[in-house]
Amino acid sequence: MLGRGGGLRGRLGSLFLLLGICLFALYLLWTNPFRVLLEAGRLNIPLFLLSILINDMGLLLFALSWHLLLRGMGVRLSTLKSISATFISLFVVWLMPIPIGSELIRAYLVRNEEGSDLGKAAASVMIHKAMYNLSFGLLITLAAVIEASRGVSIPIERGLLLFVIFFGVSTSLLFSLLLTPSLLRGIYSRLPKWLRMRVEGALNDPRVGAGGFEGLLNSLEDALEALKSKPLINLSALLMVAFQWSTGSITTWLVALSLGCRIDFWIIVVLYAAVEFIQQLNIIIPGGLGIVDAGLTGSLYLLGLPLSLASAISLLTRLVTYWLELLLCSIVSLHYGYRELLKEYL
Repeated sequence: MLGRGGGLRGRLGSLFLLLGICLFALYLLWTNPFRVLLEAGRLNIPLFLLSILINDMGLLLFALSWHLLLRGMGVRLSTLKSISATFISLFVVWLMPIPIGSELIRAYLVRNEEGSDLGKAAASVMIHKAMYNLSFGLLITLAAVIEASRGVSIPIERGLLLFVIFFGVSTSLLFSLLLTPSLLRGIYSRLPKWLRMRVEGALNDPRVGAGGFEGLLNSLEDALEALKSKPLINLSALLMVAFQWSTGSITTWLVALSLGCRIDFWIIVVLYAAVEFIQQLNIIIPGGLGIVDAGLTGSLYLLGLPLSLASAISLLTRLVTYWLELLLCSIVSLHYGYRELLKEYL
């Protein structure tokens, strides 16, 4: 049963969802992708199905990369539980977009598993997020360098491109800094006494199970030391996360091919990174309905594609990377009873 806070979040969520649907409807009316999609024989079905397969493979690898980090820290968690926790977290965040929501939910769901605690759970998701943002920054940098060396003009302002790269790398560094126990101790020691008491009280709550601030840092240090001794696990997780990030670009490229449109893959990587940047900033509209769609369409339109074709590519890409993912994650979430698992927060 939802409390007042949950009821308010539910009403706001419904309002923002309605707003997103309205934006999406306006976007469809403006771009008219159906003129392209309804052309007989226009869509290459095998290529489109391949895009679905690759995208879902990336989603699975995203969950498995986090599972590797947990196992490297000594958390005894089944692969199925790691996958289900990941899918539940993605489903809830799609419904209610909140900053680092997926990370918070996953840490909450695994904190009491065998061999786990709040420190290990927090460290696992923060390292995972740092890897994701690092991949984001490195891949867009690689794409920009490749296109510049080939003399290809990128249809994005250089300032925006540099800012997107800076965002990916700097946020990765930020999450890495938050995993530095000595830094956290220094910050904590400088907090006002009343605030330290509040933090200590919250972390000593039996429902949290952190054992106070020092207990949290000790478990964090143990988790980091365990991972440092397993570089192969770290490298494998990073490569899996990087592949998952790249699946958005691969999907867009394959969808364009399935509609008979050849686009330079590395240009798509740059454009998709800009759209991904918009998605990460979105904390209002569930799934970025209408906003992300228009962003991807506009990016493709800047390449010189007809508006209806750009919209058709965007619509099919979002079908694969959002709607079908949402369907898959909702099935898993409803099967495991996500509302019961997260009843304290929903």
